[in-house]
Amino acid sequence: MPQNASDMARALVLRELEEGKRHDGLWLQALSESKLNQDQAKTRYIELRTSAMQSEIKSLLLQQIRNPQGR
Repeated sequence: MPQNASDMARALVLRELEEGKRHDGLWLQALSESKLNQDQAKTRYIELRTSAMQSEIKSLLLQQIRNPQGR
């Protein structure tokens, strides 16, 4: 059963977290928005990172469509 893009992005974010990878800028934003509550910050970080990853993927796909052979 195929996953939608959001599900795939969340799965990639989960994999990053399991590997100990974290984008410090987004983590700081999540901590700030959650008033330093670690559990809320983790949830917010996942939302922020998923959104960022979806934007990155969209940008890469558009770049590939516009320039398929790297020309």
